[in-house]
Amino acid sequence: MIFRVSIDARDPCRVAAVLAELVGGRSVRGGAGWRVEASQAAPQMLVVPCEDPCTDAGHCSVTLATSLDIAGVYAIAGREGWPARYRRRAGGLDVIELMLEGARAIEVVTPDMQADHLGKLAASG
Repeated sequence: MIFRVSIDARDPCRVAAVLAELVGGRSVRGGAGWRVEASQAAPQMLVVPCEDPCTDAGHCSVTLATSLDIAGVYAIAGREGWPARYRRRAGGLDVIELMLEGARAIEVVTPDMQADHLGKLAASG
């Protein structure tokens, strides 16, 4: 279970709004940045401003579950002008790699992908 993830961004409001849309939540102003809230069981994310220019030092590794299908994730990516591509990770796990602001890669897993991830995790014990 993920309780909190921090991500730096050039436009924290925009990034938080997209992440909230992906997890079916909302973004709210909070502290030094924007909070993403979905439900009590979902992760809370904090998106904070980065210094210009954002560097690889702000690397993050996040896998988000979404209720959207592949087309829905690609539609959001296209609307934002952010690259997204379907990837098969080690062990045959499929993800959509979404580049936040074209610079920060996160993985998004659709319901079909989530079932596969959970099945492979259960099989590996």
